[in-house]
Order: sequence, then structure tokens, then C-alpha cells
Amino acid sequence: MDCHMDPEELEFWESQKRCGEEIDLKLARDLPDDTPEFILKMMGDFEEEAASFCFSGAHGRVLDAGCGNGNLLIRALKERRSRTKRCDQTLQLVGMDFSANMLGRAAQRAKDDGEASFLQGSVTDLPFQDRSFDRVVSSGVLTCLPNTSAAARALQEFYRVLKPEGILAVDFFSRTSHYTMIRKHLFREPINPPEYVSPSEFYKELEKAGFAVLDYRGFDFKPCQGYLFLNPWRRVIDPGFFQERLSSFLERRVLPGKKKLNLLGYRIYVKCIKK
Repeated sequence: MDCHMDPEELEFWESQKRCGEEIDLKLARDLPDDTPEFILKMMGDFEEEAASFCFSGAHGRVLDAGCGNGNLLIRALKERRSRTKRCDQTLQLVGMDFSANMLGRAAQRAKDDGEASFLQGSVTDLPFQDRSFDRVVSSGVLTCLPNTSAAARALQEFYRVLKPEGILAVDFFSRTSHYTMIRKHLFREPINPPEYVSPSEFYKELEKAGFAVLDYRGFDFKPCQGYLFLNPWRRVIDPGFFQERLSSFLERRVLPGKKKLNLLGYRIYVKCIKK
């Protein structure tokens, strides 16, 4: 472990003791125990698409840096096993997280799959040799780091462990989305980096670290904060989950053909290549 790690963040994840596939989804998405099935299905669909974006085409040695309880990694493994014809290219997945508790949960869920191994460590001081991975995936990690210097350090570490022309898949919360503007101006919430950055700011940080953007995908286009914000008033204000249905429609029906509109999303995944 290193000085960039947040002790309170670590304590929170180490204290999580509940078990089960549904619980793992709730933990990963920070959902309350009474979350209805419709929202759980939507979160599951989101993770399927995020995993597909991050791991699609992956081969060789792949690091999930900050894998948590393994939600995206497990989905990537299941998708690979479900193919009618197994890919000829080898795939060795390595899951890493700073929480021993979350890492243990991920390892338990993937225990029957020989393509995954797990190691405890920090994204700001990766316990791997230079140029040892063909791809690095890091979902929901940079946004949780305590300051911008830690986020910059993590990007440098991702660059270091990637082979030449290796792929990095990473995400951020957009500071310029309507969703974030409502939180900032109406609810007076602090909107600061590294948790919130604009697409142009994030692209500059990637370029500074030595990456070139290849592709991106936006998620979460709800008019306001959505299910968690409306709870417990959801049954009165939005009984039909209008916000979630609208966001889902935009993500699946509109945005695939309107690439630049993806940058209006609240959460944006970026795929880039090591220059």
C-alpha cells in the first residue's frame, strides 16, 4: 500500500461482509438494500455493456486495476466462455485491488476459472514489471482517488506496465454533464477533480501520460440524479422509472449512431492506446 490510498475508503470496503451475487451488484453500484428489481436489472445491463467496451478484443495478459469484487472481470470471463467458438488467442486476466476483502470476494467468484489470478496492490504503485500487460482496465477507480496528483500517478503507472501499443480502458465522471450541473448549482455539491473532470480535461491528462484516444462510450443521461435522489419519494415522483427508461433508450437506441453525443453523458468510458 502507499500514501495515495484513502484510509477511510479502504476501511469502508474492508468492512463489507454481506455475500451473494445480488449483494455484489449492490456493493459495486452503491445501491441500498431495498433497490427494486428493475433498477438491479438496469445496473446489470450497464455492467454488461461496460465490460464489453473495456474487454472486447482483449488478448494476452490483461490487468483489471481496481477490480473490486470482480463484477466487470467476471462478466468478461462469462462472455468469453459463452462464445460458440472459443477464441484462438490466449487471455490471462489479473485482478488487482487495494482491499483484501473485495479481492477475496472476486477470487472466490472466479475460483473455477483458470484464466484469472488475483493480487493485492494500489493503482498508484502497481506491483508489476514494466511492459508486462497487453491491456489495462480500470473502472470506477480514478474517480475515487484523493487528489489529482494520485490520478496522474495512476495513469503513469498504467503507461509503465503496458506493452508498446497496449490498450487502456478507463472511465471518469463528466464535470460538464447536465446531471453534474444540477448537483453543483441546485444542490451546491462540490464538483472537483479527480472525481469530476470535463472530457477535454481528461483527454489532456491521457495525452500527457502518453496515450491517444481510440474510442469512447457515454452512460447515464437521466434528467437529474435518478433513483437514489428520488428515494424514498420515487413512488410519488417517478413511479414508472421514467428517468432510467429515458437514459436506457438514449444509450441503446440513439447514441450508437451519434458518437459525439456520448460525451454529454455523466459517466464516460474511454479506450486509448499507448503511444
